[in-house]
Amino acid sequence: MSSRTPQECVDLAVDSSASKADREDAIDELKTANECDELADIAANDDLGSDIRQRALRALATPQCDSMLENLVEGDRLDGSLQQRAEDLLDDTDEG
Repeated sequence: MSSRTPQECVDLAVDSSASKADREDAIDELKTANECDELADIAANDDLGSDIRQRALRALATPQCDSMLENLVEGDRLDGSLQQRAEDLLDDTDEG
C-alpha cells in the first residue's frame, strides 16, 4: 500500500500522461480506502477514457460503495454503455 492521499490517487487516476498501470493502481487504492465519492467522480468524468471509467465503476461494486453506485445508476451522470455497466454491477451486488 502506498502512502498517497485520496486526492493524490484521484490526481494520478485522471492524469492521462501517467501509465495505465499507475492509474489503475490509484483506483485500486481508492477502492481499498472506500473512497466512494472519488470513484464515482472518476467514473462520471467524460474527459477520461472508457477503460479508466469502467475500472472506477467496478471498484464501486462493493458493499461499502453500493449506495454510490446506485446513485450513479439513478442519476444522469453516465452515458450509454457505462450506464448499462453500472446497472449490471448494481444488479450483481444486489444478488450477492
